[in-house]
Amino acid sequence: MYPELELSKANRLKLAEVFRALKQVDMSIPCMIEGQHGKVLVDSQNSPSAYALVIGPFWYFAGEASGASARELAAEFPPYALLMPSAPGWLETVQAVFSERLTAFTRYSFSSADLSEEHLRGLLAQSKHRDAILPIDEKLASHLASLSDSPFDLSDFDSAADFAARAPGFALLDGEKLIGLAYASLVCSQGIEVSLFVDEPYRRQGAATALAARLLLASLQRGLRPNWDAANRESCNLAEKLGYRPVESYTSWYYRPA
Repeated sequence: MYPELELSKANRLKLAEVFRALKQVDMSIPCMIEGQHGKVLVDSQNSPSAYALVIGPFWYFAGEASGASARELAAEFPPYALLMPSAPGWLETVQAVFSERLTAFTRYSFSSADLSEEHLRGLLAQSKHRDAILPIDEKLASHLASLSDSPFDLSDFDSAADFAARAPGFALLDGEKLIGLAYASLVCSQGIEVSLFVDEPYRRQGAATALAARLLLASLQRGLRPNWDAANRESCNLAEKLGYRPVESYTSWYYRPA
């Protein structure tokens, strides 16, 4: 296992320089630079030349992409994780390591510049779910994280208390049954990364729209940009309904073990 770089002030300045040129499709890079989330693996603690930013399932490579140390760092990329847009040469290095096992996966970027609080309030006002949506406080965060096969991922936070202190989130429940939730899976001074889940029996009934509208309003009111990075057409359609503007599609990669 390659060493994890200490996210000291000096190292974060260096990482800001190293990762500056990468396409920023989500909040991973600013969250890492601020020391809010993530870790960085390097080929050398004292004099690194190759870097892998890891936040949840997302991996970003930067620095020198050629040579044995780059290939060895690329080999740390785990199955089913997503290789996100990285520095020049890194896709080729990862492809050389995993060959035909590496599979392309299309994702979709959106701009939040045109989001309107008035529009989001209107969507929420029309929803039958409006009054049942609960803010995720520490107690509810702890409960949601404890559920079997929970879609509420606290792995990038220190604890339920840490989540409640830093990140907005909202849930819709039927008694103890989780219907859906919308929350910031990443948060830094620039914005949040939107995560959204609705249980299958409750889909296409307006729950996703109401939950997302509530989260976006909370984010905008705190001066945080809510980043929406979609992995499927349903997510794209909802983003546009909420007021996001499509920007582009891009390719990420994953591999299945042999």
